[in-house]
Amino acid sequence: MRSLRAASQNLVGNRILAAVVLIVLGMRLELLQGLTVGYVAVVALAPVWFRVLRLYRGATTIIITGAACLVSGLWLNALAAPTHSIAAGETLGTVISLGGILCSIGFILWAREMMPVSQVALWFGVGLFAGVSSTANMFADNPWRFGYAFSVTVIILALAQLSGRRWVELSALLLVAVVSMLTGARSSFGIIFLTAILVAWQMRPERLRRGGSGWGVIVGMGALATLVYYLAQNAFLAGYFGEAARLRTVAQLDTAGSLILGGRPELGATLALMQARPQGFGAGTLLNPEELLIAKTGMSSLNYAPDNGYVERYMFGGHIELHSVVGDLWAHFGIPGLVFTAVLLVLLVWGLASAVSANHASALLIFLGVSIVWELFFGPLYTATRMLILVVGLVLVRRTGDVVSPVRPTARLGPPAREG
Repeated sequence: MRSLRAASQNLVGNRILAAVVLIVLGMRLELLQGLTVGYVAVVALAPVWFRVLRLYRGATTIIITGAACLVSGLWLNALAAPTHSIAAGETLGTVISLGGILCSIGFILWAREMMPVSQVALWFGVGLFAGVSSTANMFADNPWRFGYAFSVTVIILALAQLSGRRWVELSALLLVAVVSMLTGARSSFGIIFLTAILVAWQMRPERLRRGGSGWGVIVGMGALATLVYYLAQNAFLAGYFGEAARLRTVAQLDTAGSLILGGRPELGATLALMQARPQGFGAGTLLNPEELLIAKTGMSSLNYAPDNGYVERYMFGGHIELHSVVGDLWAHFGIPGLVFTAVLLVLLVWGLASAVSANHASALLIFLGVSIVWELFFGPLYTATRMLILVVGLVLVRRTGDVVSPVRPTARLGPPAREG
């Protein structure tokens, strides 16, 4: 009896610890050079979460490929040093950032052993909300789109999942979709709309459900995403999202002939630099004048005028920022960065497809999964970092039957945390 009481107290203590660290991770309280209070906490707790990695498929692979990226980033710096400037502060910040991501994912997995995934996301969402800064770029223009959209959506969907009712999840999605529509958040609306369709699909009557494969779901989700893209584009052009959104859409289509290419001219720079220097640059390597010209030429090919200060200041002002996780990881870590991205993408897509095919993917999991796939190709690594940590930590599939007694000493006190 005494041992049972001690185990129960230990579990409560672990849950409190997990909640506090999750909030701090979500807040991203920066100390220096990319180091945050949350990163310090998860590194200090490495002996706690490290042994949990083997319980989750792909977790060890993520850590190994991520570590290879760190080595590659420093090695590429050394190779580039004779012909490029190397920013020591940028090197340190890049290494800290990726190391923090890897450790944070491990901590999220440990937190899943302590509480259901919905509670993990809820506490992380609270941290995201608390960490919203009103001084961020463009926050004053659209506080929802450039501030609260992601954190509020995570909190709402986590609470909806806690209810255990699909109709509550669907209602929450429709609410967020309306807010996104009224605030002109085009990509957010598309992601929410796609999520709502997949949640509604899982609500079909039992007699209509047939065992599906993960591959079939992947193909279906790809086709559905394409359909949603064109439907949303037509809705933007029709003015359903307001005149400002309509004008942005028209301008982007006129500029590049594509809503995606018109809104992400950084893709032109990324492809041009990949052709010129396929091995990547390094964790702190800066472009030389010739490479800057190559990047601008790539953006010009999309009918974008690069001589406006944005390219020199935001993209390449003392760092390399290609406005996509794939591009940033390649630039900083070279080929291992692409391998790391591919590992993440495969694990994310397969984990999400498996959950949908089994009809137990929550609205929260679908929303996070679709969001991070978008961010991998069209969002900068810095802004996608917290989303990446949360999604990877929640989507990895747990190996059935595996138990680590020292980590979860009270596994018999209740059912394991439900996935999805």
